[in-house]
Amino acid sequence: MSDFKVIDMHCDTMTGLCRKNGDFRSNDMHIDLTKMQQGNYLMQCFAIFIFLKGTDKPYEAANHYMDFFDKVMKENSNEISQVTTVQQILDNYAKGKTSAMLTIEEGGVLEGSLEKLQHFYDRGVRMITLTWNFENEIAYPNYVYEDVPRPDTERGLKPFGFEAINKMWDLGIIVDVSHLNDAGIFDVLDNARKPIVASHSNSRAVMNVPRNMTDDMIRRLARNGGIMGMNYCPNFVSKNDKHNQIPDIVEHIKHIADVGGIETVALGSDFDGIPTPVGMSDCTKTHDLYEALKQSNFSQEDIDRIFYKNFLRVLEANQK
Repeated sequence: MSDFKVIDMHCDTMTGLCRKNGDFRSNDMHIDLTKMQQGNYLMQCFAIFIFLKGTDKPYEAANHYMDFFDKVMKENSNEISQVTTVQQILDNYAKGKTSAMLTIEEGGVLEGSLEKLQHFYDRGVRMITLTWNFENEIAYPNYVYEDVPRPDTERGLKPFGFEAINKMWDLGIIVDVSHLNDAGIFDVLDNARKPIVASHSNSRAVMNVPRNMTDDMIRRLARNGGIMGMNYCPNFVSKNDKHNQIPDIVEHIKHIADVGGIETVALGSDFDGIPTPVGMSDCTKTHDLYEALKQSNFSQEDIDRIFYKNFLRVLEANQK
């Protein structure tokens, strides 16, 4: 058994599982309870993802998926339970239990309402990805869809966006800028009162796609005390998605650590929201990423920071 513990900041497992009423304990998805246990998972952030253009009631849809999450937690309460604080994660670990944190991927579920934001906090949500790939009441998505998609560097946060992030910091909800456009990311960083995250974004210098972060963003994130989670999506990792991409993921980690420091790097697989990467076929393969980092001369302390300690620090800083 490899000597590590894992916190993964982003997956779409719960939404997909609900859609097909699947078995959380064992299934053919990237993540299930058995695989998490085999993969040394301390905690998984389970995102409630809403396809904004596919529903005219995003708030209602998000609550439906959260009801399913609650059901899964109740059915498996001896082995996994929802957490909202660092202490609860540590308490679960002491009991031999895995932890689950509820997050949201698509700020449009707020429908422009701070009262709905309070509601989601009360349900245990502790991180919100401000946008997905569509404009909402908060901001704009990363891509401008032209002949060749390009980063949107011009439009910043909307007025409600500023209200929402400040309310999130007041409550103790982590602001997540993955999928947010470049101008919006800098607006968040310019106004940040607590460490933020890019829960599932890589380095744009290593793989030049708009969903990844520039070196300037990484340096600003480091000064903020924030973190970014390595996304295993094949075309965000490298141009060659037919070979084992674990070495390519390591290259992203090396570059981000060089630019922003090891304190800036975390994990954010995007499992069950992406095609299956070669080398990272499911969450048990984090063992192989651990071994690759060891072979690349990362220390045990460095790996611990990447795998779970950096997230615990950010969560602690965001708690009320």
